[in-house]
Amino acid sequence: RTRCYQTAAGWWLLGRRGDICCQSSAASHYFTMSIRPSTLPPVQDMPPEGGFRKLDFKRIIPERGPKGWQIWMAASFSIMYGFYQIGKTNTARNQQKLQERKVRYALAPVLQAEADREYLERELINLKKEAEVMKGVPGWEVGKNPYFSGKWMPRAVSHMDRSIK
Repeated sequence: RTRCYQTAAGWWLLGRRGDICCQSSAASHYFTMSIRPSTLPPVQDMPPEGGFRKLDFKRIIPERGPKGWQIWMAASFSIMYGFYQIGKTNTARNQQKLQERKVRYALAPVLQAEADREYLERELINLKKEAEVMKGVPGWEVGKNPYFSGKWMPRAVSHMDRSIK
């Protein structure tokens, strides 16, 4: 039992649950919190006509990305495509190198002939200079190597003038 008090606004129950009006006319009284049992049969709540609406209690889990076999297939195809591209690039590079080698082989005799012609021109110029410088030495033969070893080697002929490159 909880004690009720009268205020200017009416009767109020002062208890643990806050202010509840007990609507009594006595100056001070006790408010009973329970209701006496009735002798009538109990009234049971029933569902509405047609029943309650269906509840959607199914668990909705979002997709977390591709499945494992899909990842494996994508990785396999990308690796195979990468190897295909590497093979294609290697084939093209080998073809390019083959063409460059063929061009070099075709140009080699022409370049060698040009180098030989330049060598002979320099050799003639050097032999003329040697004859002019050694004309006063008795027994000197122009163009003969004093260090003859029995094996032919081209003379180390280069431009003495460093301004010529």
